[in-house]
Amino acid sequence: MFLVFVAIASIFWFVVALNDNVTETFKVTLQIDDVADTVTFINDPPADLHVTLRDKGTNILRSGVVKHPTLRLNFHDYARKGLFRVTQAELNAELKSDFGGAAQITGSSLDSLRLYYTNQPGRRVPVKVVADLSAASGYLIAGEPVPLTKSVLVYSVGNEIDTVRVVNTKRLLKSGLSKSQKFKVELRDLTNIRVVPNQVEVQVNVEPLVHKEVYANVEILNMPEGSHLLLFPAKVPVSMYVQMSRFNDDNLPLQVAVDYNDLHKSTRSRLPVKVIRHARSLINVELGIDSVEYTVVR
Repeated sequence: MFLVFVAIASIFWFVVALNDNVTETFKVTLQIDDVADTVTFINDPPADLHVTLRDKGTNILRSGVVKHPTLRLNFHDYARKGLFRVTQAELNAELKSDFGGAAQITGSSLDSLRLYYTNQPGRRVPVKVVADLSAASGYLIAGEPVPLTKSVLVYSVGNEIDTVRVVNTKRLLKSGLSKSQKFKVELRDLTNIRVVPNQVEVQVNVEPLVHKEVYANVEILNMPEGSHLLLFPAKVPVSMYVQMSRFNDDNLPLQVAVDYNDLHKSTRSRLPVKVIRHARSLINVELGIDSVEYTVVR
């Protein structure tokens, strides 16, 4: 009997308490209806907002707990010439229609809404990867990182779209890479411009380094007209580390040369051989001999 009366008293207390005014904060989903397929928002509408209400406990329970509160805005009611604008008074009016006219809105995380949109089709623009990559010891980044999505669509309300020639990714920072990988990279934000999609997948190719030896032709620099040099040997051995896919490639970007002006510095009939330039993909380039014999032919 005691427990029965406790339960009855609790019910009465609960009913009385619900008739009192209470303050509660709710997460309200924001939904924009009747948006045509041709409309693209330049800035995304918020997914939800937080609203603080003061009302009777019964209304709070019904509006905020029993049913999930949703703020539904009709696109055509607030869209004018590329701008979807809802004032604070209009937001409060829409919220009251959902929570009930007796509800008092004491606070909101969204005081107004301004969204730019366009009905114009997007323009396709190429993607450029911005990256700072380094491979692990014994490996090499093979070539430039490649975006698997070659181009994206850009939208704008005004003429800003005409100035966009390329869309850069945010900087991709990776180090110690020892295998080929794909990375999802966000695109950089552009003022008053919407980019779709806003991220792309980037392929980074990594290859192991292998030791390779080649014989390179020795060029002659600063040769005056009417003179000629015969070099012995005309080819010199060069060792280096290359990516595995180029091991059988004998046409490597490598230049080896002697300088005709060094004849006056040489005390013997030999000229120093130097590596003038080589591709960054060739690692630890070393000559097998440091000089070659020469004969001047006039």
